[in-house]
Amino acid sequence: MKTAVAGYPRIGTLRELKFALEKYFRKEISADELTQTAKELRKTHWLIQKEAGIDYITSNDFSYYDIVLDTAFLLNIIPERYKELEVSEHDKYLAMARGYQGENGDVKALAMKKWFNTNYHYIVPEVEDSTQIRLTGNKLWAEYAEAKELGIETKPVITGVYTLFKLCRFTGKKRADDFINAFIEAYKDVYSKCEAVGIQ
Repeated sequence: MKTAVAGYPRIGTLRELKFALEKYFRKEISADELTQTAKELRKTHWLIQKEAGIDYITSNDFSYYDIVLDTAFLLNIIPERYKELEVSEHDKYLAMARGYQGENGDVKALAMKKWFNTNYHYIVPEVEDSTQIRLTGNKLWAEYAEAKELGIETKPVITGVYTLFKLCRFTGKKRADDFINAFIEAYKDVYSKCEAVGIQ
């Protein structure tokens, strides 16, 4: 019998991720320090699973905020008001999750909604008429490579195409159906890139 973990809790045993994010928002630590904390958490969690003898260890289950938002960001589903912020890509992602008020702009966070009637809330992606749904991010492959450097072959996970499509909010005049092919092609590119780097 083979064993697998669908997704490992990312916050840390001592809530390290929560506290690091709060410090970052208060400008008490740098972006590099935040990402280093995240990297250490991923390493710890992968090694725990490896030492426990898990056969299929998951990657891309880590998130600063929400896996649905991660997938939307990976596929360029980023409303223009966030793209226009003169901040780093990392801060654009965080602005979508919690808003941004500062010298580079003022935007509210995207809406949150209950994940299939559970107490977990996900960030609702917004698709505008001008949204070009395509693979633009690298998080999935970067974290896969990170684990591989530790000698751990992982099984990356991603929000499925149908799930993401149904959870999106379409804010313009175009209908959801107008974007179906774009979603499919973007996911084809995800799978092709996985194959190209040797992900099983």
